[in-house]
Amino acid sequence: MGMLTEERYLTLLNEYMVKEHPAGSSGTGKEVTLKELTKLFHCTERNVKLITRKLEEEKLIAWHPGRGRGHRSRLEFRVPRDEFLLEYAKRLADKGDYRTVFEILNQHEEDQAILEQFVKWLNSQFGCSEEPISGTDSIDLFRLPVYRAPLTLDPANLFHSFDAHLTRQIFDRLVQYESDENSKVVPMLAHHWESNEDGTEWIFHLRKGVRFHHKRELTAHDVVFTFNRLRDRSINDWLLFTMDRIEALNPITVKIVLKQPNWLLPRMLCSACAAILPADLVSEDEEKFWGMPIGTGAFRLTHWSSNLITLSVNTEYFLGRAYLDAVSIVILPEEIPGSSRLRWEKLIDNEARFPSKPEKDWNQIEGLWKNCSLISWNRNKPGPQQSLSFRQAVNLIMDRRQLIQDVERGAPARGFLPREEPLASSSFRYDRDAALQLLQESGYDGTPLDLVTTVHQSEDAGWFAEQCASVGINVRINYVASSVCNDEDIGAEADCILTCLAFADDEVCQLETYLQSQSFIYNHMEHNLRKWIFGIIEEILATASIEARSALFQQIEFRLQDEAQFLFLVHRKINTYVHPSIRGIGINRLGWMDFKDIWLTSPVSGQSLSG
Repeated sequence: MGMLTEERYLTLLNEYMVKEHPAGSSGTGKEVTLKELTKLFHCTERNVKLITRKLEEEKLIAWHPGRGRGHRSRLEFRVPRDEFLLEYAKRLADKGDYRTVFEILNQHEEDQAILEQFVKWLNSQFGCSEEPISGTDSIDLFRLPVYRAPLTLDPANLFHSFDAHLTRQIFDRLVQYESDENSKVVPMLAHHWESNEDGTEWIFHLRKGVRFHHKRELTAHDVVFTFNRLRDRSINDWLLFTMDRIEALNPITVKIVLKQPNWLLPRMLCSACAAILPADLVSEDEEKFWGMPIGTGAFRLTHWSSNLITLSVNTEYFLGRAYLDAVSIVILPEEIPGSSRLRWEKLIDNEARFPSKPEKDWNQIEGLWKNCSLISWNRNKPGPQQSLSFRQAVNLIMDRRQLIQDVERGAPARGFLPREEPLASSSFRYDRDAALQLLQESGYDGTPLDLVTTVHQSEDAGWFAEQCASVGINVRINYVASSVCNDEDIGAEADCILTCLAFADDEVCQLETYLQSQSFIYNHMEHNLRKWIFGIIEEILATASIEARSALFQQIEFRLQDEAQFLFLVHRKINTYVHPSIRGIGINRLGWMDFKDIWLTSPVSGQSLSG
């Protein structure tokens, strides 16, 4: 049955049955004229006759033509509306057209029950299953939904955590960071590395026999090409700002010469932005390459469209083959109504706002994710936010404990990263009287504040606006798409931006926050503050001791707090549930799960294990 035929049947149902028979049972009918149908379908009488004939052939309607001119014909519906609508929604979903499904199912209030049935069915499509492929062969497939398509898989242009997570599945770095009790840099594409005494020259020794997905062996030339490209033309050039030059000493040895000491270099090269590319393919046709990029990672990208991404296992992966054979990432529309969100959303959407309802035997994963939602004040634009007293007043009116008590979702924030030590209540001082006094000192004249954020942050944005309104500050909220939230022009026009920063690699992410010149956070900071921070960062890089570096980072944060550059809100909590047959799922530093680590126990052939 063609989609066009189904659309036309639905048009008839909506026109004649929602009004008279909301439930819609088969066998019910309606007297109509051809003239009425020409208006409904916006076509000629001849085409109406073709349409009704097609609908009859598909056994959707019975058509009883009226005798003679002017006599009304009778249209009989053969398939009940509820039954048809659910099956139509499933077929649209199978084609990946989720946007249309949710638009149709949210049109009429009486379709709420069908929407709930559809969401229940959709939930059953996600999770791990053993999928037959041919004969007796089958594959272990992990299917999951996301609410935001990746903007890029080019490591040099990464900004969002989901893009970085996908990049890590397809590409590898020279080294990787293990944030266990020891928190150390460990080998990846490089099996060993060393530096001179002052940390200005580094040599990396590559593993032999590592192959890209197109079977060519990785060489030092690929590393040289990748790092020169990253430094010379990317939004993440900050990662290599200390690099003077890089050279291949031989096919498996790379030497990096720096302009200044940098003991954090190996740690910085753990970043997804430093993933190694195949020099030959990128040089040959860059546009074609980024349509279906190739790396050395545990998974190969085999399909990438606006509603589906498919990853297939790299059977020859140098760190050991993943257990899963394939991963399907279904991209759902960002604006699905909250009540329609899926049970899987907590597992895969680190900005989820709705509590999951686990089955009784599901295993729980919980943890405080290293992130921070915050307000960044634009100190390079005229407005009330230029006043320190004003920024301090807004900070004092924020009762963070109230923000987190509605839904247990984290801890109040007083800096970028959650603190291990117990938090004194004075750290989150809430003082309305002091706020009003500071507001008066600032000379605030009632000018509205322009706040920019994404729809994902709407709950926090609304709460922030309410708190401000309680002391007479009017906040105008401008919601923008995630893809443009970091656009320099949008950031420059805003008085403040509400965002959530993920700190996957603690020290490196803090450096990125201060150094990425295209980010609104960098561009919101006043020039002298930026200059001072850069001086501290040079000192951080020249410091070998992690404890000493931590104290220097703390100095930056104290200065930012003194100047009220940011208004820190909360650290999000991850709280997810997993089917007992799915093993190896842990939340990584990007708030996602590494597909390579997932495995199954005793799957039932052909049956989804998601519930």
